[in-house]
Amino acid sequence: MLSLSVRQISRKLQDGVIVPSDVCTACLYQAEKLKKLNIFVRLTKEVAEHQAKESDVRYTNGNVRSLLDGIPVAVKDNYCTRNIETTCSSRMLESFKPPYNATVVQKLQDAGAVLLGKCNMDEFAMGSGTVDSIHGPTKNIWQSGEKYTLLRNVGERATSVEQVQGCNSTHGSKMVYQELHHLSSHSNKEGSSSPSEEGDWFIAGGSSGGSAVAVASGAVFAALGSDTGGSTRNPAAYCGVVGLKPSYGLLSRHGLIPLVNSMDVPGILTRTVDDAATLLNILAGHDLLDSTTVQDSFIPLDLSQDIDISRIRIGIPKEYNCPGMSDEVMETWSGVADILERAGAEVVQVEKEHSHGQV
Repeated sequence: MLSLSVRQISRKLQDGVIVPSDVCTACLYQAEKLKKLNIFVRLTKEVAEHQAKESDVRYTNGNVRSLLDGIPVAVKDNYCTRNIETTCSSRMLESFKPPYNATVVQKLQDAGAVLLGKCNMDEFAMGSGTVDSIHGPTKNIWQSGEKYTLLRNVGERATSVEQVQGCNSTHGSKMVYQELHHLSSHSNKEGSSSPSEEGDWFIAGGSSGGSAVAVASGAVFAALGSDTGGSTRNPAAYCGVVGLKPSYGLLSRHGLIPLVNSMDVPGILTRTVDDAATLLNILAGHDLLDSTTVQDSFIPLDLSQDIDISRIRIGIPKEYNCPGMSDEVMETWSGVADILERAGAEVVQVEKEHSHGQV
């Protein structure tokens, strides 16, 4: 059950195969079982159980709010959560209990999601390994000493089965997601799930490492990270999950404790591309409490519809093909470029004059 996508678990809830309280109990058990990975700085057990029971009633009465109703999620500890400690993994804020929710947290709760807990992070999001935290480092589930099979044979690594069935087009999103699924489903099949030596472990990436491991481990079905210079995408890559950094201004930053106001954006971590789109559709939109959000109406994404990318030009920075780059990363990068070309996009090599000065 814990390896299912948001869409799959939502379908089971709607069909009455399971109830939200049972899903919540399973996720809490998983989180407790993996406590040594240091995923959560705090589990919000009572909040989660209460929200799950409320969702039970909504399903019984046919008042389901969204695909996320009754589904456990987690948020990084730099999002304000009403009456729940929000520390940014720093002693400076260890007693801080915000009187309000961050806008994106409130949107999750309005959609019926169940808040399982707050996730570990680098202190004030200043880091890339989730090791600089007052709570200690978060360990990567793929190399932690814990037995791990959750994502090895999941059938929906990149998209749902329904999205690729009956695809006849060679110029649209369905083919792209189908082939990306094939790439990703083979990328980790040889990976080790046990330490090479007793006590060895790998970092989870950061600064949203706790959120990434929460998703990869099956403790939750989706999580919020934040991204300033890679803090969602980096741990997603380390942990083998989907990490999305939305365009600046698409999601509200109200209640996200800042690192760099002009660069911070809420990040989304899930196990499938379809799930990331589901969360984006729920979270995106103008917010009167954040003047930097775009005022244009957001058009929800529908990945079941074929998308024409023949007019899109995609640049590949040649400077990033450099010594030290992982062969596996380069092969995947090249493979994705080929997929996009076959789907109709124009893929070109570009030069970035100042790339040597980037962090």
